[in-house]
Amino acid sequence: MKKIVFLILIFPSLVFAEIVKGNELRFTQEFIKEMVNKHQFKANELNFIFGQISLEILPAVEKSALPKRKKKIMSWDKYKSLFITDERIKSGVTFWKQNIKLLEKAEKKFNIPSEIIVAILGIETNYGKNQGEHPTLETLLIKASGNNRRKKFYKKELESFLLLVRDNNIPPLSVKGSHAGALGMSQFISSSYRHYAVDFDEDGKIDLFSSNADAIGSIANYFDKHQWHDGGELSYPIELNQKHFRYVKSSINKPVKTAQYWKSKGIPISIKIDDSTKIALIQLPQDNHIDMRQTLWNFYVLTRYNHDNRYAMSINSTSLGLAVSDPSLRKNHRHAG
Repeated sequence: MKKIVFLILIFPSLVFAEIVKGNELRFTQEFIKEMVNKHQFKANELNFIFGQISLEILPAVEKSALPKRKKKIMSWDKYKSLFITDERIKSGVTFWKQNIKLLEKAEKKFNIPSEIIVAILGIETNYGKNQGEHPTLETLLIKASGNNRRKKFYKKELESFLLLVRDNNIPPLSVKGSHAGALGMSQFISSSYRHYAVDFDEDGKIDLFSSNADAIGSIANYFDKHQWHDGGELSYPIELNQKHFRYVKSSINKPVKTAQYWKSKGIPISIKIDDSTKIALIQLPQDNHIDMRQTLWNFYVLTRYNHDNRYAMSINSTSLGLAVSDPSLRKNHRHAG
């Protein structure tokens, strides 16, 4: 009895959590009206669909009552140990060989290197094996209706998801993806699926869940639309004097200054980089040492896929590892690590 009283006093949400249907939320009813008026959905159909979702609603808790946690950023060394593995490289080489014609077709059409496409598929879903088990409609509803700081973003994604499944005749409750609502082999969010996914095998439908061709073509199209530069390098390591640290950013850094400019500041830019090439300087998070990079335009383009320098570096390193593992697949590898 004492334990129960203690739990009630300290953790009331454990006792007073309420189970409601998704269509009982005020947010949902307002959202349904918007979808009917804006996109001509049928209110009764959306009510039925959202009514199949059960949500656990916890009572509001004052922020002052919550323990303050300082979020620790994972170091680049730890990050790459999770994503860049010998097994992932080995599986990537196999995937590349099995889909070499599709990759060559995509590279010819969009000018995106095959190793970049394969690296994306490897890091995102281990070449389609791990696409996520979270019900996407429920995931987006929770994130759009709660106190999530990005709820406006997730509301737009919820809208895009419903349009996506309607346009492609997909039962909305059948779709599963990541904890953030990303979908398919390429882990596109719903809006990206609608804007960048392509029917690369020309079978009359776009399928990022089971079509290697569509996943490969869609990733290539995504980078092409984000202005990938043909044959461009990604990054080079750099060592700087402490007086130059002020030029380095730990956040995503878009290249705007030329190599010649940085040289004029005393920065030791790689001799492999032309003076007119634009460069950004970044620092990757590390626990016990400094890790800085001189990054080029295509590195920045990688951060359009996932807004994290560590992610871009993982694609950079994986693509290099793929090419080195089997040079016959990429005789003229164009990416430095």
